[in-house]
Amino acid sequence: MKQLISVLCALVIVSAGAFAQGPGPRRGNDNGWRERVRSEKVAFLTSEIDLTESEAQVFWPIYNQIQKEQRETFEAVQKAYDAMAKGVQEGKSSKEMDKLVKAYIDAKEKGEGVETKYLNKLLKALPADKVARYYVAEEKFRHQQIGRLGNGNFPNFRMSDEQRQQWKERGDQIREQFRNITGQKKEE
Repeated sequence: MKQLISVLCALVIVSAGAFAQGPGPRRGNDNGWRERVRSEKVAFLTSEIDLTESEAQVFWPIYNQIQKEQRETFEAVQKAYDAMAKGVQEGKSSKEMDKLVKAYIDAKEKGEGVETKYLNKLLKALPADKVARYYVAEEKFRHQQIGRLGNGNFPNFRMSDEQRQQWKERGDQIREQFRNITGQKKEE
């Protein structure tokens, strides 16, 4: 019962944060899958972190801030990347490309600093073991979603058998390159 109340509180807080942020830029129609994934993530995190009611009330607003800032920095990276790629395509001068490359790297560095920026807030809100559970749960959820994507379980991201095979072959190539760089042998 305690966990159900925590999940409900979390859903209300996260939903309020999502509506307050507005629709934002989107590419194509997502048929509501983004919101479904967010809801699944909230339930997953709540279960994995095992938040009490009072912890949930403090944690979810911080989590919403982290998510908002991560989305904003991701969009800034995409915008800087698009500008840089366009510059390459248009054959911009070296001086112009220098500015575009620096803007791209700056945007990436800002995005990488979001977790660090919020660590102390999380540690003040939760015991360290629950902060660690949060980070572990984030990774577990990410891996779970990647697995679902690879299996064609997202409605707008269905892959043909040919695409799935190409994806697998590219993964094998990357693993082989990694093994070559690190000197590791292929697992049999």
